[in-house]
Amino acid sequence: MDQIVGAAEIGLMLGGLSRQRVSQLTSSDDFPEPVVRLKMGAIWRANDVRKWARDHNRTLAEGWDTDAG
Repeated sequence: MDQIVGAAEIGLMLGGLSRQRVSQLTSSDDFPEPVVRLKMGAIWRANDVRKWARDHNRTLAEGWDTDAG
């Protein structure tokens, strides 16, 4: 099963970004589409976010830098 992440985890993955900055990034056209949108927020596959980060020369925080799932 793929690891899934929400906005809070994405902020951690990308080095401790604020909620506002995560919202800006996830709203951009080039960010991966979420797997699902729930009342509590959108959910993404962690591997999709990792790929996006690598493609955009973003450093992943320690512990988030390897594919899982």
